[in-house]
Amino acid sequence: MVTFTHDQESTAEAEWLNSPRISGMLALNIDWTTVEKLIVVAAHPDDETLGAAGLIHRAACHHVAIDVIVATLGENSHPLSPTHTPKQLAGRRAFEFQDAVTVVAPQAHHRVLDLPDGQLAEHSVQLEQELIAAAGSGGRTTVIVAPWSSDGHTDHDAAGAAAIQAAAATGSRLLEYPIWWWHWGSPADHRVAWPALRKLELSKDEQTLKAEAVSKHTTQVSPLSDADGDETLLSPALLSHFERSFETFIDMAGHFTQAGNDEPEWICTQFDAVHLDGAEPWAPESWYERRKRSLVLAALPHERFAAALELGCSTGALTAQLAPRCGRITGVDASGEAVATATKRLTGVSNADVSQSILGRDWPQGRFDLYVLSETGYYLAAAALEEVVARIVGSALPDAYLVACHWRHPINGWPLGGDDVHQLLRAHKGLTLRGAYAEGDFLLEVFRVQANL
Repeated sequence: MVTFTHDQESTAEAEWLNSPRISGMLALNIDWTTVEKLIVVAAHPDDETLGAAGLIHRAACHHVAIDVIVATLGENSHPLSPTHTPKQLAGRRAFEFQDAVTVVAPQAHHRVLDLPDGQLAEHSVQLEQELIAAAGSGGRTTVIVAPWSSDGHTDHDAAGAAAIQAAAATGSRLLEYPIWWWHWGSPADHRVAWPALRKLELSKDEQTLKAEAVSKHTTQVSPLSDADGDETLLSPALLSHFERSFETFIDMAGHFTQAGNDEPEWICTQFDAVHLDGAEPWAPESWYERRKRSLVLAALPHERFAAALELGCSTGALTAQLAPRCGRITGVDASGEAVATATKRLTGVSNADVSQSILGRDWPQGRFDLYVLSETGYYLAAAALEEVVARIVGSALPDAYLVACHWRHPINGWPLGGDDVHQLLRAHKGLTLRGAYAEGDFLLEVFRVQANL
């Protein structure tokens, strides 16, 4: 659980802007002709302005129906104020919210649910039902935009979680926007799904409108008075994160990925982001990973293999343990960052080599009698996975095997789940299931490959 305070030192805006993870973000690609309604959720007045004012204005320019819903009035933002009671503060913030929305989208419908500030988690079902009612039967023509469900503030997290449930219940598309994460997080943070981040570039006019809308939230951007307890809540350093020339959204389901998302450059960018600077994003020395590798090795049907191909080797932790069981082993990965780290790990392992490769497009030369697909299949669309299996069958030696192992919990932002991957593998005519191990966290299966000789 994240613990932070509004008055702690905020992560420097320069640190964010200078990070390749931010500068390399893909564009948020919205075809506005497919959007009939935009529902913007805020935990408190000002969230919608800080996180999505540009998006709201863009939707208004495309004549999209807009419904801005604020769950609470943020009446407890100044608990020690000697000049404002929570009720008085709620009244002021309600007017600020109305003024700010009017600046960016005068025609937008906006309303306040007036749920208790700081207790949104206890009222999440009510919020979820309000969002479901607002979305109606619009399905994919409705887009719900909400605070990031891991933003660190209990109300933001609850609002994001309710939006996720409402989007699933109505078939709506979902975007999440970080607010407090820019304050307490950092570019080295692995709690955010970096490949799912999308950038909405704002024009100069949109930046100006957003700045004007932010200024309407006077109880948050200015002191209530000179008295102790009435200090400014949002410091200039914190506000600097929302003065950028872009807004950032998390597209976990991949609804708004730019056209051509199967292009190699896009794939490499995504995986380079999570492997940046030699990072080990999957915690290879954790008990979970060590135990899983041991089970994979134990499941191999032969003591030795002539030639192995590991598809999606990441930083080479499994590659290193497979090497003693193979005459030679080749590891491939889409990320150049991962390949660089794996190459260092395998220094001195003479029968191992690693290269950058896009599965389904690039394929290593040679034939193999062992293929390993571990925690990789769900990054492929079903058609691409079919192509990979066809490549396996086409390059297999006699008596070849495929060992597949995948996490079974939801994999947000990618085409398939772990169980989906294994269902496709079991259905393929070129593969015959020879053994399986299943538990709540992952599924491990061994297939005999019917080689095309």
